[in-house]
Amino acid sequence: MMIDIHSHILPKADHGSHNLEESLKQLMTASKYGVKGIVATPHFYPFNDSIEKFLKRRDKAFDELSAANSTGIKIYKGAEVRLTTGLSSLKHIKKLAFENTNYLLLEMPSSTTWNNILLNEIIKLQSLGLTIIIAHIERYSSNQINKLMEFDVLTQINAYSLFSPIKWFRIRKYIKSNVVTFIASDSHIYNYFFAYKYLKKSHNMIGSKFNTYMNNAKNILSL
Repeated sequence: MMIDIHSHILPKADHGSHNLEESLKQLMTASKYGVKGIVATPHFYPFNDSIEKFLKRRDKAFDELSAANSTGIKIYKGAEVRLTTGLSSLKHIKKLAFENTNYLLLEMPSSTTWNNILLNEIIKLQSLGLTIIIAHIERYSSNQINKLMEFDVLTQINAYSLFSPIKWFRIRKYIKSNVVTFIASDSHIYNYFFAYKYLKKSHNMIGSKFNTYMNNAKNILSL
């Protein structure tokens, strides 16, 4: 069973899908390549939004897409949360975790250096009972990843990044170091799912690790 834990499929919830038609096209493509469950993780930026407004927008989009979904794919609620100073003190922060779980998908800032004040937010979030998943770690350097590993976090790579020579070099290194936990689409448009077609058939990219990462995704959703 293929489970995608990082996607931007909800209509008008963020910049991933502009309308219901685009969202349905994403779902149909995901279904074509074998996805059976998908976590909808629209971006949450604490400096632009409140959790209350975000949840209202996300849940409205979720209900709209769920009502129109005829693919058989099970959709779960979630969020991709930008890590910022003070994030852990926000009321209702735990509501941004994956539906019926304590797993929170975090996006790190794009800066090359992360200060200790920012990184300590990870510890504070963990103290609330949240298990942290760092999104698309192939965007970050080895030094940054080594620093994150000190915080006992889980990690996710983007499937389509395997077809980028620069990112594939990093991903191969991280896989060999056993720091990768999940693979996901991070879909913003329907063709992001095409990567699954090749990963299911080819053992030249990540081999049996693909099944391992999918099983990890199944386990956190209790499937």
